[in-house]
Amino acid sequence: MIGMSRFLRSLGSVIFLTAGLFYVLAPPRTTTSFFDTPFPAIAWGSVFVFGGIVSLLGVITRYVHVERFGIFSIVVAGACLSVGQAFVMFDVPITWTRGGGLLVYVAFTLFSFERWYRLGADEQAINAVADEG
Repeated sequence: MIGMSRFLRSLGSVIFLTAGLFYVLAPPRTTTSFFDTPFPAIAWGSVFVFGGIVSLLGVITRYVHVERFGIFSIVVAGACLSVGQAFVMFDVPITWTRGGGLLVYVAFTLFSFERWYRLGADEQAINAVADEG
């Protein structure tokens, strides 16, 4: 069970990293035209790449603090992506067809936030043991 958990967390980290590369190397046209620059997509893509690498290193090395920092970066990138997509969606004329994708971004960001929050308890337990030792 633990091996499968580590595998899935590693795979998720690699997928976030890859998604970030897509945003950096090929920013979406709609986002670029809305903001008149590719910078927002490149910015959140870069944070996804960073978070994916750091969380992957944390999973591989089993350093909870490192994994948690990577997950936090993914949460920040996901929040920025969600806000950016909401701006694009609610621009006149409103494109309701983006609603499903936007909600998926928000959901994955919330799942990542839950993982970050849960790792906080593990981090506190590790710190408590280290402080006693």
